[in-house]
Amino acid sequence: MTEPRKAARTRDSHSTSVYRLAASGRETAEDERLAALESIFDPASRRRRALVQPGWRCLEVGAGRGSMAVWLAEQVGESGHVVATDVDIRYLRRLDLPNLEIRQHNILEDPIDALGPRSFDMVSSRLVLFWLVGRQENAIRQMAECLRPGGWLVDEDGDWGTVAPIDPSHPAYDRYHRIWREGQWWADRGYDPAFGRKLPVLFERCGLNNIRHESRAEVLRAPSPWGRWWLETLEGMRANDEAAGNLTAERKEEYAVLTAPWNDQSFWFLTALIHGCWGQRPA
Repeated sequence: MTEPRKAARTRDSHSTSVYRLAASGRETAEDERLAALESIFDPASRRRRALVQPGWRCLEVGAGRGSMAVWLAEQVGESGHVVATDVDIRYLRRLDLPNLEIRQHNILEDPIDALGPRSFDMVSSRLVLFWLVGRQENAIRQMAECLRPGGWLVDEDGDWGTVAPIDPSHPAYDRYHRIWREGQWWADRGYDPAFGRKLPVLFERCGLNNIRHESRAEVLRAPSPWGRWWLETLEGMRANDEAAGNLTAERKEEYAVLTAPWNDQSFWFLTALIHGCWGQRPA
C-alpha cells in the first residue's frame, strides 16, 4: 500500500457523521439502487435470518426499502410482529402488512424505549454499521439491549476495501489501484475498509454469546448485477459529494477512474467480503 496522503487534504472534517448515500434530491436513483441491493443480498440475508419462528417479535434496523422486513413478517405470521426502522422511511411507507410496523428511528440517537427494550426475539440489520463511523459498538449494544433474554442479534456488513480488479494485465488495473490503494480510499473518508471482520469481537464485547460468523466474496465480471449496483453506489456517493460542495477536482478525477470500468466485460473484480454474524443474549 502506498503511504496515505495527509488527512488535511483527503479527509472530510465531518467524515464521522456523514452518510454518503442519502436519498434527498436523488430519490428515484436511490430507490433503484436499493432495489438492486435487495436482489443481490436478499437470498443470503433470508438464510442468515432463517432461525426466525412463527410468533416471534422481530426488529429490522435500517430497513431501507423493507424487503427483509416483509420477509420476516411472512415468517412470523399472524401471531408475530415485525418492527422496521430507518432514519428515512420514505420507501417503507409504501408497505402495508397487518403485522408490520414502520418507525422512523435512529438506533444511536433515539431512545430505545420507543422500540421496547428486552422485547424482541430477533434483531437484525444489513449494511448499516459501516456508516456509523466510530460508533458501531454503541449501535450493537443498543440493538442487543432490545433483545429478550435468549434472543438473537443478526448483522451483515462488509469489508468494502476489497472491491478491486484482479487482473494486473487489464488496462484499468493500475489506474484503479492507484486511487483505491487497498481500501485506503475509504479510510481517507473516515471509514474502516476492513470493518465487517470485526463483528464477532464487537458482539462479544456487547455481552452476546453463542457467536457464529461467516464471510463470502466472489470474483465477477464488471457488468454483473453486483457490478452495476456498485457503480450505482459510487455514482450516488459522487452526487452527494457534489450536492454538499465536496466534489473537488481531485475527487472528481478519482470518481472518474473508479466508475469507468463497470461496463467492460473484460474487467474482472473481487466483490466486497460480506460478513454475517449471529450472537445470542444470555438467557
